[in-house]
Amino acid sequence: MRTKITLTILLSFMSFYIHAQHDSIQKLSTLTELSLEELMNIKVYTASKILQKTSDAPAIISVVTYQDIREMGVTSLIDVLKYIPGIETSMGPDGHYRVSIRGTRTDGDILLLINGLHMNNFYDGKSIFDLPVDFIDKIEIIRGPGSALFGSNAVAGVINVFTVKEKKVTAGIGTNGTFSGNINYYLEKDKIQWDISGGYTQNDGANAIIDEDGAKERPWSLTYGSDTYRTKRWNKDAYLSTNLFFSNLKFSLFNIYKEHGAWAGPQFIVAPGSKYQTNQMIANISYDFEINKNLTLTPRVYYSIANQDNLLNETPVNYVSLLSGDVFKNGKQIHEKYSARTYGGEIAIKIKVNDKCEILTGNIYEYQFLPMFDLIRNYKIVGDVYKEEFGNYDNIVLTQKEKNRTVTAYYIQGNYNWKKLNITAGLRYDDYSDFGQSFNPRLGITYNVSKRISFKGLYGKAFRAPTFQELYDNSSLGNMEGVKGNEKLQPGNIQTAELGTEFNYKKIILRYNIFYNFKNNLIRIYDPHGGGSIGVYENIGDLTKYGNEAEAILLITPKIKFFANYSQYISEFKWNEKIARKADLIYLEKQSSCDQQIKNSPTIKLNLGFNINVYKFSVFAGFNYGSQSENNKRFYLEENRFTRIPSYLQANFSIAYSLNKFKFRIAANNIGKKYSDPDESTNIRAFGSKGLIQPTETFLLTVSYKF
Repeated sequence: MRTKITLTILLSFMSFYIHAQHDSIQKLSTLTELSLEELMNIKVYTASKILQKTSDAPAIISVVTYQDIREMGVTSLIDVLKYIPGIETSMGPDGHYRVSIRGTRTDGDILLLINGLHMNNFYDGKSIFDLPVDFIDKIEIIRGPGSALFGSNAVAGVINVFTVKEKKVTAGIGTNGTFSGNINYYLEKDKIQWDISGGYTQNDGANAIIDEDGAKERPWSLTYGSDTYRTKRWNKDAYLSTNLFFSNLKFSLFNIYKEHGAWAGPQFIVAPGSKYQTNQMIANISYDFEINKNLTLTPRVYYSIANQDNLLNETPVNYVSLLSGDVFKNGKQIHEKYSARTYGGEIAIKIKVNDKCEILTGNIYEYQFLPMFDLIRNYKIVGDVYKEEFGNYDNIVLTQKEKNRTVTAYYIQGNYNWKKLNITAGLRYDDYSDFGQSFNPRLGITYNVSKRISFKGLYGKAFRAPTFQELYDNSSLGNMEGVKGNEKLQPGNIQTAELGTEFNYKKIILRYNIFYNFKNNLIRIYDPHGGGSIGVYENIGDLTKYGNEAEAILLITPKIKFFANYSQYISEFKWNEKIARKADLIYLEKQSSCDQQIKNSPTIKLNLGFNINVYKFSVFAGFNYGSQSENNKRFYLEENRFTRIPSYLQANFSIAYSLNKFKFRIAANNIGKKYSDPDESTNIRAFGSKGLIQPTETFLLTVSYKF
């Protein structure tokens, strides 16, 4: 496998997405209108919280611009991310979209930001990755650790979404009952800049067919009625985004309300009727005190709330219990509600030492609070007895309610430019009231050999704090049913070393980088008895990862652009000897080096596409490939669930026509069949030996008007 990566390096000379952008508050130009020199000098923010050229940024970073997003003809953030090297996207059985960066897909390992504000839910670590794109101006994606600046969750990477500033109305209709409407408004006068976006989106689901019954031996199955069951993850979104800049005062607010169904079933059994409701809001206000031209003091306060109201159907309607004989008319149902709130404040200090050196430092205080948590069922676990009404019939004590934590943090970062050399060094110290401290340094060195060639060397550490669910979940029954939290959990950590190079010549830009990750204290559910008893959140072991990524963009003419990218990684697992059963330790040791690897998601990704602008037409075509994947083999039950998830190739097309201030677009996305693992562990075969079918093709017609 190691030899395979080396050989692939020699073959992967082409690759994608060195897309660009101007200052985040300036209007973006079309990528095809930029010269090669302008592309190389475009500035980004997320890598160091200061504006700097992508070639100087101390991170492996991809940028997707306003124009890029519109040319793709996509409707959500998830469909943009699938073009980024090293990223794999999929939908889980519960209907939540999942994103992995370099093979890391655990909830909370990727930090999602809106204008720099954290979107991750501290209760379960999840983020909303299928955000509508109508309010998005640009996206900066960092592959690699970012905790030295952003704290928890920035383990595998950081995705920072910046909101749009324009006057525009957009409406769209499509297959599967898709409808969307959006309005953006922007005002700039004297010292005031104000933008606001609002929109609504809905669809009835992609109706993908689950073509293999994974539960044949039970009294219910994936076959629903007389036809093979079709997944139907319906969705409704409503959002509001606004930003106000008045002199040195800045105010931002983002609010999204989302409802969606399950894709196939939260318990790996197709059970229509599940409904997930999320209402999430983040607000921030800050003021820049410019003490002098070299010193700026910026205090800010922020607040976020995530309200979750979930109705989960564990089994289909009219399920018959083998234990009690009861007929569950509505199926077995769970109703879960909680509210997660964050109050925070920060004082940031920016010091310009001289023309070559800048220092950014600050202190953060944050209070996370779960004022409400409730979980009730329409049945009694003991005896599997059906009840007409919801209730806590087993008298389970829900210890999550009113749990809280405080976080205090200090960070400092220095950036030094000397001739062709740029050095960024920093560290961050976090103190959590529930598990302790985390110390995360970073170092980035970039060297511009010439105008055509540059090199990067990067090192960093990052961490993910255990979620409240992992720490305090007590919705289980005794030692027999469910999953139990673990207050002794330690944060998951990662150390990363990366080397990158960038080359440009005439009309082509090439990037190539290699990386090495060591991730320890992985948090997963683990059955300490190995016999299907209660699961416990544990720090189960370590992962060692290494791989490479290549990117290229070719400006054939000012009107024709081609891009491609390639990525590959290997991930090797090792048990935590203090946690794992002896039988599991011995079992893994007997496996070959190849079989000790994590293979449940594609280890090779290839994306390519082109865009052509002719007269008033814009045509885009893109393709996404993922290699074959399979079940892991860390212990007997994993290997026994043999699964061979086929490789996939999906196509996406878009054609637009501009007429004065109107733009008409027809787009087709996700053409081609794709499967994914429903779960990395023993449930990987729950929907058959090919895995879980993914959303199928959608077609969309949109009309926009700029005023």
